[in-house]
Formats: sequence, structure tokens, C-alpha cells
Amino acid sequence: MKNNLQSNPLLFKMILLVTCFMMVILYNKSRAADVPKYKSASTRFEINFNNDIQKNELSIRIKSRTEDILQLFIFSPDGILVKEVPVSTHKITKIKSLKKGYYMYECFDNDERMKSGNLIIK
Repeated sequence: MKNNLQSNPLLFKMILLVTCFMMVILYNKSRAADVPKYKSASTRFEINFNNDIQKNELSIRIKSRTEDILQLFIFSPDGILVKEVPVSTHKITKIKSLKKGYYMYECFDNDERMKSGNLIIK
């Protein structure tokens, strides 16, 4: 007496195919657990700018959960890089001699954009 798998090769192939897919899915899930977690841009991150007109300097304070040194890029409205400044959460960074005007900034942690926005120097 034959069982259903021997008499129906299509059923056998379908069961084999589903089993192979399930093994691939389980393997990928186990490998994904070994991959380090990346920082997400949704972590608490804040940039405060303070313009001291008398000293002609811009103070930058970063509030972040990361202890890394971040890169702050300041651009003109034309998209030309004006300043590149390393910033960290432990100190206030000062930039001198920025001309009055409108600027755009982007802050990166390695290659991940943490924050971007606009800045007006009066």
C-alpha cells in the first residue's frame, strides 16, 4: 500500500518547497540577531544656537544620547559649504566671524544625519 507522498509527486514537491522556505526564513532570523543595532535618527537630539552680536560669534550646544563627536556642516543658501565643525555634548562650540545672513545646517553622526535645519545670523 502506497502513502499519499509516493503516489502524488506534486504534493511531495510542495511540502519540500515549503520546508526549504521555512529553513531559509529561520536562518535569516538567526543571522539578523547577530547584526549590531544602528542608532536611529529618532533618538533624542537637540541643537541650540546662540548668536552673540557684540563678540561676533555663534555658540553651539548639542544635547544628545551619544558621546561621539559629531560633524556640523553649515551651508550658504546656494548650497556652498561655509563651515565644518566638530561638536560634542560635553562642550559649547563657538564659531567666529560668520557674516550676517541665512544659513542651512546639517549634523551627522558618522554617515547618519541626526538633524538639519535653518539658521539666521543677525
